[in-house]
Amino acid sequence: MRTQDELERLTLEVLGEDYIGYYVSKYTLTEDIEAGTAWIVCQLSQVGKGPLFAVEGKGVGFIDALFNGLKRGLVSDYPSLGHIHFVDFVVSGDFKKARGDNGSHSEVPGTVRLVIENATGREFTFENTSPSVSASSVAVVVKGVEHFVNAELAVLKIVSWIEDAKRRSRPDLAEKYTQRLADLVHNASYSETIERARKQVKA
Repeated sequence: MRTQDELERLTLEVLGEDYIGYYVSKYTLTEDIEAGTAWIVCQLSQVGKGPLFAVEGKGVGFIDALFNGLKRGLVSDYPSLGHIHFVDFVVSGDFKKARGDNGSHSEVPGTVRLVIENATGREFTFENTSPSVSASSVAVVVKGVEHFVNAELAVLKIVSWIEDAKRRSRPDLAEKYTQRLADLVHNASYSETIERARKQVKA
């Protein structure tokens, strides 16, 4: 089984310039501490294209709310997102490295680690480090969702390559691409995605 890094490299190799990058530059968070519920509103943007749509999410805390909001906004286009969920996140910082003028540790880089699990129970880990824990939290959630969106795009592309190879009677290429597809499906569940792609190719 390929490692997460190997799967990410394969996705990049397949997509090339079609790889999608996302970012969130601003957000508004409301949290009811007693109820344990958070609501977040933000704008999801795509690198090179700008704003895509407004994200509204609700969850048990900031991370959960953003993750749920991004999934809800993207799942209609990327069904595999409906089969992933986050299972853990950790915030850490080396407070011995830096200290502000007032004796605080406000400039210490904080690292946020997010663990996402797919339908088969495989875990994927994403990290982001910056002086702002909240900024790192947003970035790491976006990074995690971005990984699965691009993996699905790579699956779609490979399915089209396989169908094209079959039409051209190139079993050697079909076998090669099928192996790549077998590697990528370790990311998430793509049954809906593959079925939809094959219908579009045959239409």
